[in-house]
Amino acid sequence: MNLGLLGIIIAIIVAIILIKLIKFGLKIVLFFVLAVVVCLTLWICIAQPDMHEPFSVNTIEYLFKINKDGSMTTTKQVTETVIQNEEIKK
Repeated sequence: MNLGLLGIIIAIIVAIILIKLIKFGLKIVLFFVLAVVVCLTLWICIAQPDMHEPFSVNTIEYLFKINKDGSMTTTKQVTETVIQNEEIKK
């Protein structure tokens, strides 16, 4: 709850500052917005680096081959990739 309230307060302050910065030109405003976004992204990555649980991705490939006699052969290949933290593996 505190994180959300802090985010709203920061957004309001940034909006007020942006309104005042518009007088200086669009390039300065865009640079300021980019700097704020980068800072917030880094802050979130440092504050809560574990945003999701380990997950797996299944890739299913169907390969079709047409034989010389006109028949068709189908091959199904499933690849599973598991992404998880090193702490969980131990």
